[in-house]
Amino acid sequence: MGDYQRLQTEAEPEVHLNAVSQTNHNVYYNKPMSWWHKVAFSTSILVCITIIIFFIWGLPCDMAQCGKETVNSISWNRTLTGLELKGRMHLVGGNLIAILQGAQWGKSRDINFSSRGGGVVALLGKTGEESYWLKLNVLLRYIDCSMSELIVNGVRTCLVVGENGYLAAIDPISGRGIWNMRTPDEKTYPQPKDIDVPIPLPDMNSDGIGDLVTLSRFTMGHHRLAFISGKTGVLIKEPPLSNDCIQVTDLKFDYTTSTVHYSCSTYLKSRLMSYVVKEIKSRTEKVALDRIIIPKEEHLRFLDGNNFAKEHKVIVSNSGTCPDDCSVSANVTDFRNGTIWSIQAQRAYIMSPVSLHFKHSISGFLLKMWQWDSPIEKKTKTVDGISVELIEERIILITFNKSGHFRVVNASQDKIKQLCYDNECQPHLSFQTQSALLADLNGDGNQELISYFVTYRADNDDPPVMLDKHSVDQWELESRVKVVRLEAELPKLYEAVSKH
Repeated sequence: MGDYQRLQTEAEPEVHLNAVSQTNHNVYYNKPMSWWHKVAFSTSILVCITIIIFFIWGLPCDMAQCGKETVNSISWNRTLTGLELKGRMHLVGGNLIAILQGAQWGKSRDINFSSRGGGVVALLGKTGEESYWLKLNVLLRYIDCSMSELIVNGVRTCLVVGENGYLAAIDPISGRGIWNMRTPDEKTYPQPKDIDVPIPLPDMNSDGIGDLVTLSRFTMGHHRLAFISGKTGVLIKEPPLSNDCIQVTDLKFDYTTSTVHYSCSTYLKSRLMSYVVKEIKSRTEKVALDRIIIPKEEHLRFLDGNNFAKEHKVIVSNSGTCPDDCSVSANVTDFRNGTIWSIQAQRAYIMSPVSLHFKHSISGFLLKMWQWDSPIEKKTKTVDGISVELIEERIILITFNKSGHFRVVNASQDKIKQLCYDNECQPHLSFQTQSALLADLNGDGNQELISYFVTYRADNDDPPVMLDKHSVDQWELESRVKVVRLEAELPKLYEAVSKH
């Protein structure tokens, strides 16, 4: 290894000098660094350490490739001011899509929409930023982006249903309108009124796109079926239904027999009636889905009676009229039909359950529950008769591992202020029953929980005791959307996950 010289100390200079005189090798003596050399050397080390720390933790994602933990981390909150989100959210092409309407009271009234108008909003699933707005002069009731039959120009369209028979198809990626339902002849085909959400049919008019059928309600004895082109929105035909039908409901289509079934209610009874669709040539025609990916969870959400999670089942029973006279009970049973968890509450309502199917053999249910506070005295009403309801919203997670052990966790808890006048409330309960969605927003194999709630925000968070018209006028409506990394956080919430 050659000659090795131990670092010299100030206490032993003569020892080393003697050693040098007794050897035949040339040994060089290194003088100690000067004060300035020490400062420069220390500074260079600090600079190197700083650069390393910056590249590991401080380098922005747009300057270098982020670590896997950063890329896959999706968790955000988004507040939409002056707007009420309504109904189901849909995930299409990375956009979270929902319908909305404006505020009925408060200082944000008529800012975004007229009192009878609404629209569609799309938020980027990864960030919560707005992708587009679609403003309409009609109140919307429902949006459906799950129909794989309606693929126009390679894009799965979204159907939007509103008041007074409004029906339109939009491009979920851009928000561009594709068509509005219209009639080729008002005398032969009256413009539908009070329509149901359409259901898909095979192609009737040979244009290569699946078509639609819906119930169109006019007046007693004048109800009709409305067959609509899925490509253009034009009415194909509109046959009248039985004259003795006071009400028509429960529309279904049987693909094996090409028959439309519906329920006809008369003064005496309700009976099932049918209509054969003779225009359909092929009963086995299927739409090619290779051009678009429809998430599995999107299909699961629209299955009737989707209240099973492997061998477990949840039964939710809401009764009465909220908030004054309603109650709810929920039971979770196992494969032996034995109850393993239950809840009962007064002045409460549980929304449509969401089934959970996670990795690590984890399954279960997500329940969103509204619990109204005890009735407040009459002085909470304004001079205009507007009343305030205080609601606690909870999201309850009930999960099971493969060993059958289960856990119940309150995933979130929020306070809601609801304004009501007679039977009209905002936020409205019927618009919130499907306000939770599970979806993989970034393709990492883990599902995020996307949920929203709507509330009026007062000047302070204290419970209102005295109200007047001026105080309510200063309140502001808000819709708050939250994304939580639910499946990725399960190992932290449930210790059993990592063991099985």
